[in-house]
Amino acid sequence: MLIKTRNTLAVVLSFCILLLAGVSSANEAIINAPEVKKMIEEEQPVLLVNVLSQLEYESLHITGSINIPIDKLKSSNLLPEDKNTPVIFYCMGHR
Repeated sequence: MLIKTRNTLAVVLSFCILLLAGVSSANEAIINAPEVKKMIEEEQPVLLVNVLSQLEYESLHITGSINIPIDKLKSSNLLPEDKNTPVIFYCMGHR
């Protein structure tokens, strides 16, 4: 099971997901839940980042993901220095 609650992976992955493969906007792409699920299942090198608060992360997140609240992204040292590593930012929907 890839998430820490009784909800299903499909529910978590149906929320907003953004794939960034670098820092420039030319490398940004919106991907869907099945694409993320496939990447995880195929164990592709990818970093999953939950951008919600620590409390929200603790109650529901994808196993193996890290938590960087959206207001801390610019100052975080948890993002990979290698700009070729795909990073998937996800949250629980539109706010």
